[in-house]
Amino acid sequence: MAMTSNRRTATTFFVAMVLTCLAAAAYLLTTGITDDSISLALRISGRFAFLILIVAFAARPLQQLVKAPWTAKLLRNRRQLGVAFAGIHIAHFGLILMRINHVPEFGAGSPFSLSGAFTYVVILAMLITSFSGPARAIGPKAWKVLHKLGIFFLVAAFLRTQLPSTMADLELANGLLIVLATAALIVRVSAFVANRRNAPTRQPQ
Repeated sequence: MAMTSNRRTATTFFVAMVLTCLAAAAYLLTTGITDDSISLALRISGRFAFLILIVAFAARPLQQLVKAPWTAKLLRNRRQLGVAFAGIHIAHFGLILMRINHVPEFGAGSPFSLSGAFTYVVILAMLITSFSGPARAIGPKAWKVLHKLGIFFLVAAFLRTQLPSTMADLELANGLLIVLATAALIVRVSAFVANRRNAPTRQPQ
């Protein structure tokens, strides 16, 4: 029997969250719970989640431009990619709380208190409306606005976290994510231009 959409969404979320928690726990138990180890676990989980977000961000425009079987499959699974991203970031939030508990001054002056909190509000809003009941409750227009603006906001917010203070601080992982996010944005713009160019023009009355 085929899995229902809501059940598949919930399964994807919990699997992504639990796997992230297990991987982080295994790493921290191996290396010891220190500020450095928690910080590294945060960076790895954040970067992996951002990579998934970039793929979800590029899924529809890639299908519009390429129209290949793999892009069609990617588009069909875009919701699950977004839900997996949310699941990883719930586990990521647990690591943030762990670091605040381990190093109280991290929470005291952290930008997470404002910009990070709003980012999580957007993540949770998009996650909740990925289920059919909440999606019906807000209506298709509001759903489209939330998810379209939301994914642009999230890509911009997480791209900002990858930008180094100086070029000397640039790491390979940061650089790759910046390149991929930029490429995804170019794909988005290209698909938009192509759609506008191919759209039928209205004849004057």
